[in-house]
Amino acid sequence: MLEYQVPRREVRARILLDDGRILDCLVFTAVTAPDGGPQRVIDRLNEADEEFVPVSCRDDRFLVNKSGIVTVQITQPDEIAALSHATGIERAVRLSLAGGINLVGRFQISMPPERSRVIDFLNAAERFVPLFGPDRVTLVQRNYIVAVRSPT
Repeated sequence: MLEYQVPRREVRARILLDDGRILDCLVFTAVTAPDGGPQRVIDRLNEADEEFVPVSCRDDRFLVNKSGIVTVQITQPDEIAALSHATGIERAVRLSLAGGINLVGRFQISMPPERSRVIDFLNAAERFVPLFGPDRVTLVQRNYIVAVRSPT
């Protein structure tokens, strides 16, 4: 039956669901993305034609509906490095999310200089946006962002 297995990559993540549950799990992504490298978690979450993402929590494997995901926190160094842009502008922000959650971090904005404001970035962004913090990146679903402020 090995001929029916789909090659996959596992990325350790902490998923916050809209009902308050936290899943410490592995998110499955493709070994090879269209660009030739491994598929990033953010790419899997931002795929417009798929509403569910496969995960594994301990011995349980199941699908999570993307619309119920508030954040996905990743601490795996290779995944963080794949999300970091060598160019662009960093903007420090404090996000207030639905449910009273506050996150502080940085957006890395790689857009033309005339469109490098946080509002431009958020309005042009896909479903999940990366928020960089020390030794982690948190993928935040835009629909759950209530307010964006300066971190101070």
